[in-house]
Amino acid sequence: MADAGLPLRTRAAYGVGATAEAAISMAFNSFNFLYYNNVLELSGTLCGLAVTIALVFDAISDPLVGSISDRWRSRLGRRHPFLYAAPIPMGLFFFCIYAPPEGLAGVSLFLWFTAFTILLRTAQTLYQVPHLALGAEMTSGYRERSVLMSYNTVFGLIGTFGVFFLGWSYFGELEGGTNNRGGYVRMATVIALFSIAVVFASAYWTRDQIPKLSSPPEDLPRLSLVQLFDEILECLRNDNYRFLVYGIFFLSATLGLHETLSSHLSLFFWELEEQQIRYMVVGAPFGLAAASVLAPRIHTRWSKRNALIAGILGMSFAVGTPILLRLVGIFPANGSPQLFPLLIALKGVSYCMSAIMVISIASTLADVTDEHELLTGRRQEGVFFAARAFFGKLTTGLGHLLAGIGMDLISFPTGASPGEIPAATLHQFGILAGPLTLLPGLFSIVFYARYQIDEARHAEIQRALRARDPEASRPSVT
Repeated sequence: MADAGLPLRTRAAYGVGATAEAAISMAFNSFNFLYYNNVLELSGTLCGLAVTIALVFDAISDPLVGSISDRWRSRLGRRHPFLYAAPIPMGLFFFCIYAPPEGLAGVSLFLWFTAFTILLRTAQTLYQVPHLALGAEMTSGYRERSVLMSYNTVFGLIGTFGVFFLGWSYFGELEGGTNNRGGYVRMATVIALFSIAVVFASAYWTRDQIPKLSSPPEDLPRLSLVQLFDEILECLRNDNYRFLVYGIFFLSATLGLHETLSSHLSLFFWELEEQQIRYMVVGAPFGLAAASVLAPRIHTRWSKRNALIAGILGMSFAVGTPILLRLVGIFPANGSPQLFPLLIALKGVSYCMSAIMVISIASTLADVTDEHELLTGRRQEGVFFAARAFFGKLTTGLGHLLAGIGMDLISFPTGASPGEIPAATLHQFGILAGPLTLLPGLFSIVFYARYQIDEARHAEIQRALRARDPEASRPSVT
């Protein structure tokens, strides 16, 4: 295992890799539903079904890639071969989603969207699972792990907000705005090329850590479907891991719904211009800076579990408050001078709390891998972080499916322009995007509250691992 005192260059190189995954995910979550439903006029239910079908393949590919990378032997170590193999397919398949042939519609368009979503998600797995596992391998200190995951989260959110700002700026200048089909193709080209370059750079500049990382255990059984299933069950027998997984499932529903409906919320509910929407991320730098400083300190003082719960509550408050106040008629009207500043301020709070939440989830998962090693004698970061990767995709899948069904149930029109939606439909949309969206995330707290690894428990785990294997390269748990 690499030394916990990672140099700044290595932390930054590891973190910057997250911008590629985040850029693709943000474009997919923010523009994909808008593109296929409002521009190509594919029904909301079919939009959601396409992404949900891909989840079936994710449920197989994520733990499979995790288990394979846990066993991989090469001069590039366990994780880096996958980091080099993933970026070109990932960029190519992302581009294809936004470039269906002219004339495709209905079932044919649905099949195109489904096929390339499956391919994209498989390529993302090839990168994301080994990348997350690499972060857990490079550190073992309770606080240092939080710091490294802060870098990963902050860079990921930079990719997220960068695509959001530049994407809406582009559509704001484009003739026809978000109804211009060709604009999506050009946007996808830029994001695909950027993501390919960034992943290669991250893999290259973290290669110096390869000699310091652990190798696959000699007694690790050969991979088979039965063995893979047994490994997944073995992970789920760990109470702390199981509570995290259950919590992530419900939290994914909230995050997916919010991300999928965010473009419709800005365009039709708040009736913002494209050039205004891009400035919704103006509070992001302040929120990210605060989260990157606060998260490791909160983890040390109040535990990662409490930081995670606080992040969920804070994010829910910031996202839900303006929608709920509008539904009861006490929020500034659309077009009023008070509306936009209030939305920006609450969005900044949401970014900060969401970042603390994401940092905490990644860091707690890494700590559970240490507990798993103590209990079983094996380090299997790949299998553990396959769940993190899968539930990240579940966010998109559940978001598209639930949003698509919900939009069809309230008969939200396709091909519409802001100001044309009936008031009754907008009210129903507000209920969908507000209270119904936040409910699963709040329920996830029931599971997160039962997570038990704090700093003292983690130090105890590290001491036990050192006592069992004094020759292992483990950093101080100070």
